[in-house]
Amino acid sequence: MSLPNDVWLQIVQFISPSAVQSLYSLNSAFFNVAMDYRYQQISFSYLSDRMLWQMKRLQDPEVAKRVRILHIYPQFVKDAAAIDTIHAPLSLISKFGEIAGQFKFGKQKSRLPLKFKTCADLMHVMTDILSHLPNLTDYHVLWCGLPTIGSYPALVLSSPLRLNLRCLRLEISLEKLEYMLTQSLPEIEELDLFIRVDHLLDSHHYYAILLLLAHMISSLHSSLRKLTIQLWEPFDISPLFFSISHLPLLDKLSLSIPMSSPNLGNPAGLISFLNCHSSTLRSLSIRASELGGRSLIPNDIQLGGWMDETFSKVSLSGITSLEISLNLVPFDSALLCVRRFSNTLTSLIFTGLHLAYEDLELLTAAFPPCRKHTLQYARIGPLALSPQLVDLLADRFAGIEKLELLVKSIVPSEGDVPFFYGRIGTERDQDEGQVGRFIEEMKHRRYPKWKLRHLDLLGSSYPKLNASEAQYRSVFMQCVPALQTFV
Repeated sequence: MSLPNDVWLQIVQFISPSAVQSLYSLNSAFFNVAMDYRYQQISFSYLSDRMLWQMKRLQDPEVAKRVRILHIYPQFVKDAAAIDTIHAPLSLISKFGEIAGQFKFGKQKSRLPLKFKTCADLMHVMTDILSHLPNLTDYHVLWCGLPTIGSYPALVLSSPLRLNLRCLRLEISLEKLEYMLTQSLPEIEELDLFIRVDHLLDSHHYYAILLLLAHMISSLHSSLRKLTIQLWEPFDISPLFFSISHLPLLDKLSLSIPMSSPNLGNPAGLISFLNCHSSTLRSLSIRASELGGRSLIPNDIQLGGWMDETFSKVSLSGITSLEISLNLVPFDSALLCVRRFSNTLTSLIFTGLHLAYEDLELLTAAFPPCRKHTLQYARIGPLALSPQLVDLLADRFAGIEKLELLVKSIVPSEGDVPFFYGRIGTERDQDEGQVGRFIEEMKHRRYPKWKLRHLDLLGSSYPKLNASEAQYRSVFMQCVPALQTFV
C-alpha cells in the first residue's frame, strides 16, 4: 500500500513493540520503528556473545544513532583481563580477531584487522564505540565491587561523557569516583548519585574526593535541574554540601538518608545547601534507607533527631512539591517537614506507613486556612476509609483538585475494626455488611464547597470488595458536586 509515512507511524501506535519488531520487513516506517525499539536501550556487563554482537552492530552509524539509553556494569573488564594471560580461551581471542577490524567509524574495513591480543585492545575498541553514540541521552553506570584494573574502566566509562547527555546516573564506589572525574561533564540536566564506600582510604583522601565531586556538580550551574543523592551506608558527606556552589536552575532534589549515625554527616552542610537554593527548589523528595548500616536494628530515634535538627533550620520559599516516604522516616519528623513547607505546597505525597485517623488530623492541620497557596494534589496512605475521614478531608482540603487515597480497608464509622474473611496471607474480602453500611452512611452526606474534581482509590491498595465499583462511583459523584472522575 502506498500510504504517507505519517499514516504508517500512526498505525504503529496501535501495535505492540514485539509485534512491530516482527513486522520490520513490511516497509521503511516499520523497519525504523522496530530498529528504534531494539536499540534505544542497551547494556554492557559480562563479556558474552550478546555483548560482542552488540558491539559489532554498533559499528554501523545507522544503528548507533538509535541508542538513547546506555547501562554499563564493567564486569567485562575483569573478564577481558583473561586475554592478557596464557590461560585466555583461544575461541574468545579468535572471536575478538574476527570482529576487531570492523570497528572503524566512517572508514573502510581494514585489510589487516587488529587482533585483540590484550585487554587494552578491547578497551580501545569499546572507547571508540561508546564515544560515537550521537543521540545518547541517558547514561547509567554501576561500578562498585570490582577491582580497578589499571585505567581501563575509567577510559571506557568516561567516553560517553563526551556526548550531549541529558541524564547521568552513577552507582559507584567513592574511591572509584575520582577516576570518573578526570574530564568535565556535558551540560546534563539530571544527576543521580548512589554512592558506596569501600573503606580503602583515609579521611583526608575522602575529603579531597568529595571536594572534587562538588566541583563537578558546581560546573553544571548552567544546566542541572534535578539532583539525587543516595548513600549505601551512613557517611559524612557534609563537605560535599558545603562546597557546591549555587545552581540557579536546580528545582528538584531527592535525598535518601541512611538511618544510622552519622546519616548524611554534619546537618549544617545540608542546611547550608538547602537554604542556598531556597528560591529555586520547587520539589523535594525525602526517604530513609538502611542498606549497609552498621546496625541491624534501624535507629529511628537517632534519625528523627538528625532530621529535626536539619529541617527545623531550613527555609524553602519556592517549594511547591513535597514527597516523603514513611517506610523508615519517623512520622513526627515527616510532619515537621510538612509544617515547615505547607505555606507554599501545592502537591504532597505522604505514603509508606498506615495512617490512623489521628495521624490524618495532624497532617491536615499542618495546612492552615490562611496560606500562600492551596494544595492541589495529594497522595496519602495506606489508611482505613470512613465517612468521618471523608468529612475531615473535605473540610481541611476544601480547595484540592485531585486526591489519591491508598485504601487498606473501609469501615462504616471511625473507630470500627475492619473485618476480613479468607485465609491470612492470601487476598481476602472485607465484610460485606461493613461495606454496605459505609455506602449508606455516605448517601446522607453532601460536600458542596469541596472543589475535588478527581478522586482515585488506588487499585494496588484497594481491598477486594463485593460491592461493585458503580456503587462507589455513584455515591461519591452524588456527595461531591464538583467531582468529574472517580477511579
